[in-house]
Amino acid sequence: MEMPWNQSLGFINRYLVKDNDTPPEDSNKLRLSKNSFRLLQTKFHFSPTFISSLANLHKPLQRSIPTNPLPNNTPGSFNYWIILPVRVQVQCSNKKKSHIASTAGRSQMNPLNYLHLSGPGVDIRGSCIAIHYFYDEGKKVGSTVVFNCQDGRWWKVVEEPVVRIKECMGMVGKGAGGHDPFCTQAVWLTSAVRWWGNALNSFNDQLIAFEESLLIEQQPVDGEFRLNSEMNRALHCMAAHLHRYSSELVLMTEIVDDVRKYNSAFHEMLVRFGLRSENEESTVMTGIEQISSQVSALCGFRNELQLKTDNVLALLVDNNQALNDLLLLQNSNSMQAILHATQSEAELSRQIASQSQQVAEQMHRILQATEKEAKNSGKIARQSQKLSEGMKKDSVAMKTIALLTTAFLPGTSFAAILSMPFFANSDWIKKVSTFWLWIALTVPATTLCFLFYMIWSRKENKRKQDDVEEEEAYEMGDAGVP
Repeated sequence: MEMPWNQSLGFINRYLVKDNDTPPEDSNKLRLSKNSFRLLQTKFHFSPTFISSLANLHKPLQRSIPTNPLPNNTPGSFNYWIILPVRVQVQCSNKKKSHIASTAGRSQMNPLNYLHLSGPGVDIRGSCIAIHYFYDEGKKVGSTVVFNCQDGRWWKVVEEPVVRIKECMGMVGKGAGGHDPFCTQAVWLTSAVRWWGNALNSFNDQLIAFEESLLIEQQPVDGEFRLNSEMNRALHCMAAHLHRYSSELVLMTEIVDDVRKYNSAFHEMLVRFGLRSENEESTVMTGIEQISSQVSALCGFRNELQLKTDNVLALLVDNNQALNDLLLLQNSNSMQAILHATQSEAELSRQIASQSQQVAEQMHRILQATEKEAKNSGKIARQSQKLSEGMKKDSVAMKTIALLTTAFLPGTSFAAILSMPFFANSDWIKKVSTFWLWIALTVPATTLCFLFYMIWSRKENKRKQDDVEEEEAYEMGDAGVP
């Protein structure tokens, strides 16, 4: 971008992620190759201290002293650089688990990493902006190179000061001093002050959220302890970052003071270069004073946040102490309840032991009665066996009598009938031999009696066998045998 007095302005950023583009693997690096950096170093005469500071941004930042970089101390030539520490709040789009999974999320105690604020739902991310000025009156050349190390995922934040500088440069034709180095200094300083203010406001919102959570008394004890544990970890991370904020804001104050001295010391040279009118010194100093007052207000606000953080930590300690006392009281009540329950259980155990003894005595009596009953059952069984043997003998005798009766009853019956006078005086009887008639009647009748007896005995035995089988089947069914 060409400007009056052959003044150039260049911006070197990280990769700016726009329109959901997939960033390259080296997106965290500046969009500048080694050869290009060497060319810039040679052309714009980067001082060794500037290169060292640019290469060690993770270490405490250094301050610049305006010097003449050209050989033989060429009159009207000098360079000047500043490195601004900035803290920008950005909307957090990651879930809580994502913060735990990332290395920076787990190491938030390190102020070089970002700080997640769960209350406002934002992340405070730190970075640096290095600005190098070089002027050569002999060649009528002026250059400003800006190395912006902010995260390119929030490209609107990165480009916001650039847009303001372009607007400021566009006002040169209308009589404004857009080509004055103080223009870029004021833009970057005011942007940094605004970013710092937003970050500290979010920091304050998080402290207020913690304070409100601690003042809520009606919460479960377990949930309160878990909340206090998370809050304790978050507060210590915030305290670590707040200490780093103090050193960075002190550096900001010193940088503003250096800018004041630089603009005062080089005012005549800038007027001679044609970059500033002679009557603009008071305007520049007024602007610097305004920026200085804003930085002082930020320092005061940071000190206030430090006190508030200490107060919240003290409140957290008091809350933990109250919870410990409450838990101790609850444990005491629980111990008393356990003691009463133990006593009741001991009493029940004694009662159960007494009942068990009574049951044992009753079981002993039942066992004795069972033994007596077993002896009586044995006697009854022996008597039943004897009775069965006697009945078996009687049954054999009765069968013998029945067989004898079956054998002799038909013959005697027919003999008695044939000896009756009715048959004895009959003429047809006299003609037939009585003996053979008796034989003819007795043999068939006896045979029929024996057949009837045999058939009846078989049926009776079969009926008894069927009754026994039915009884056995019934008993097996009651026993559950399939």
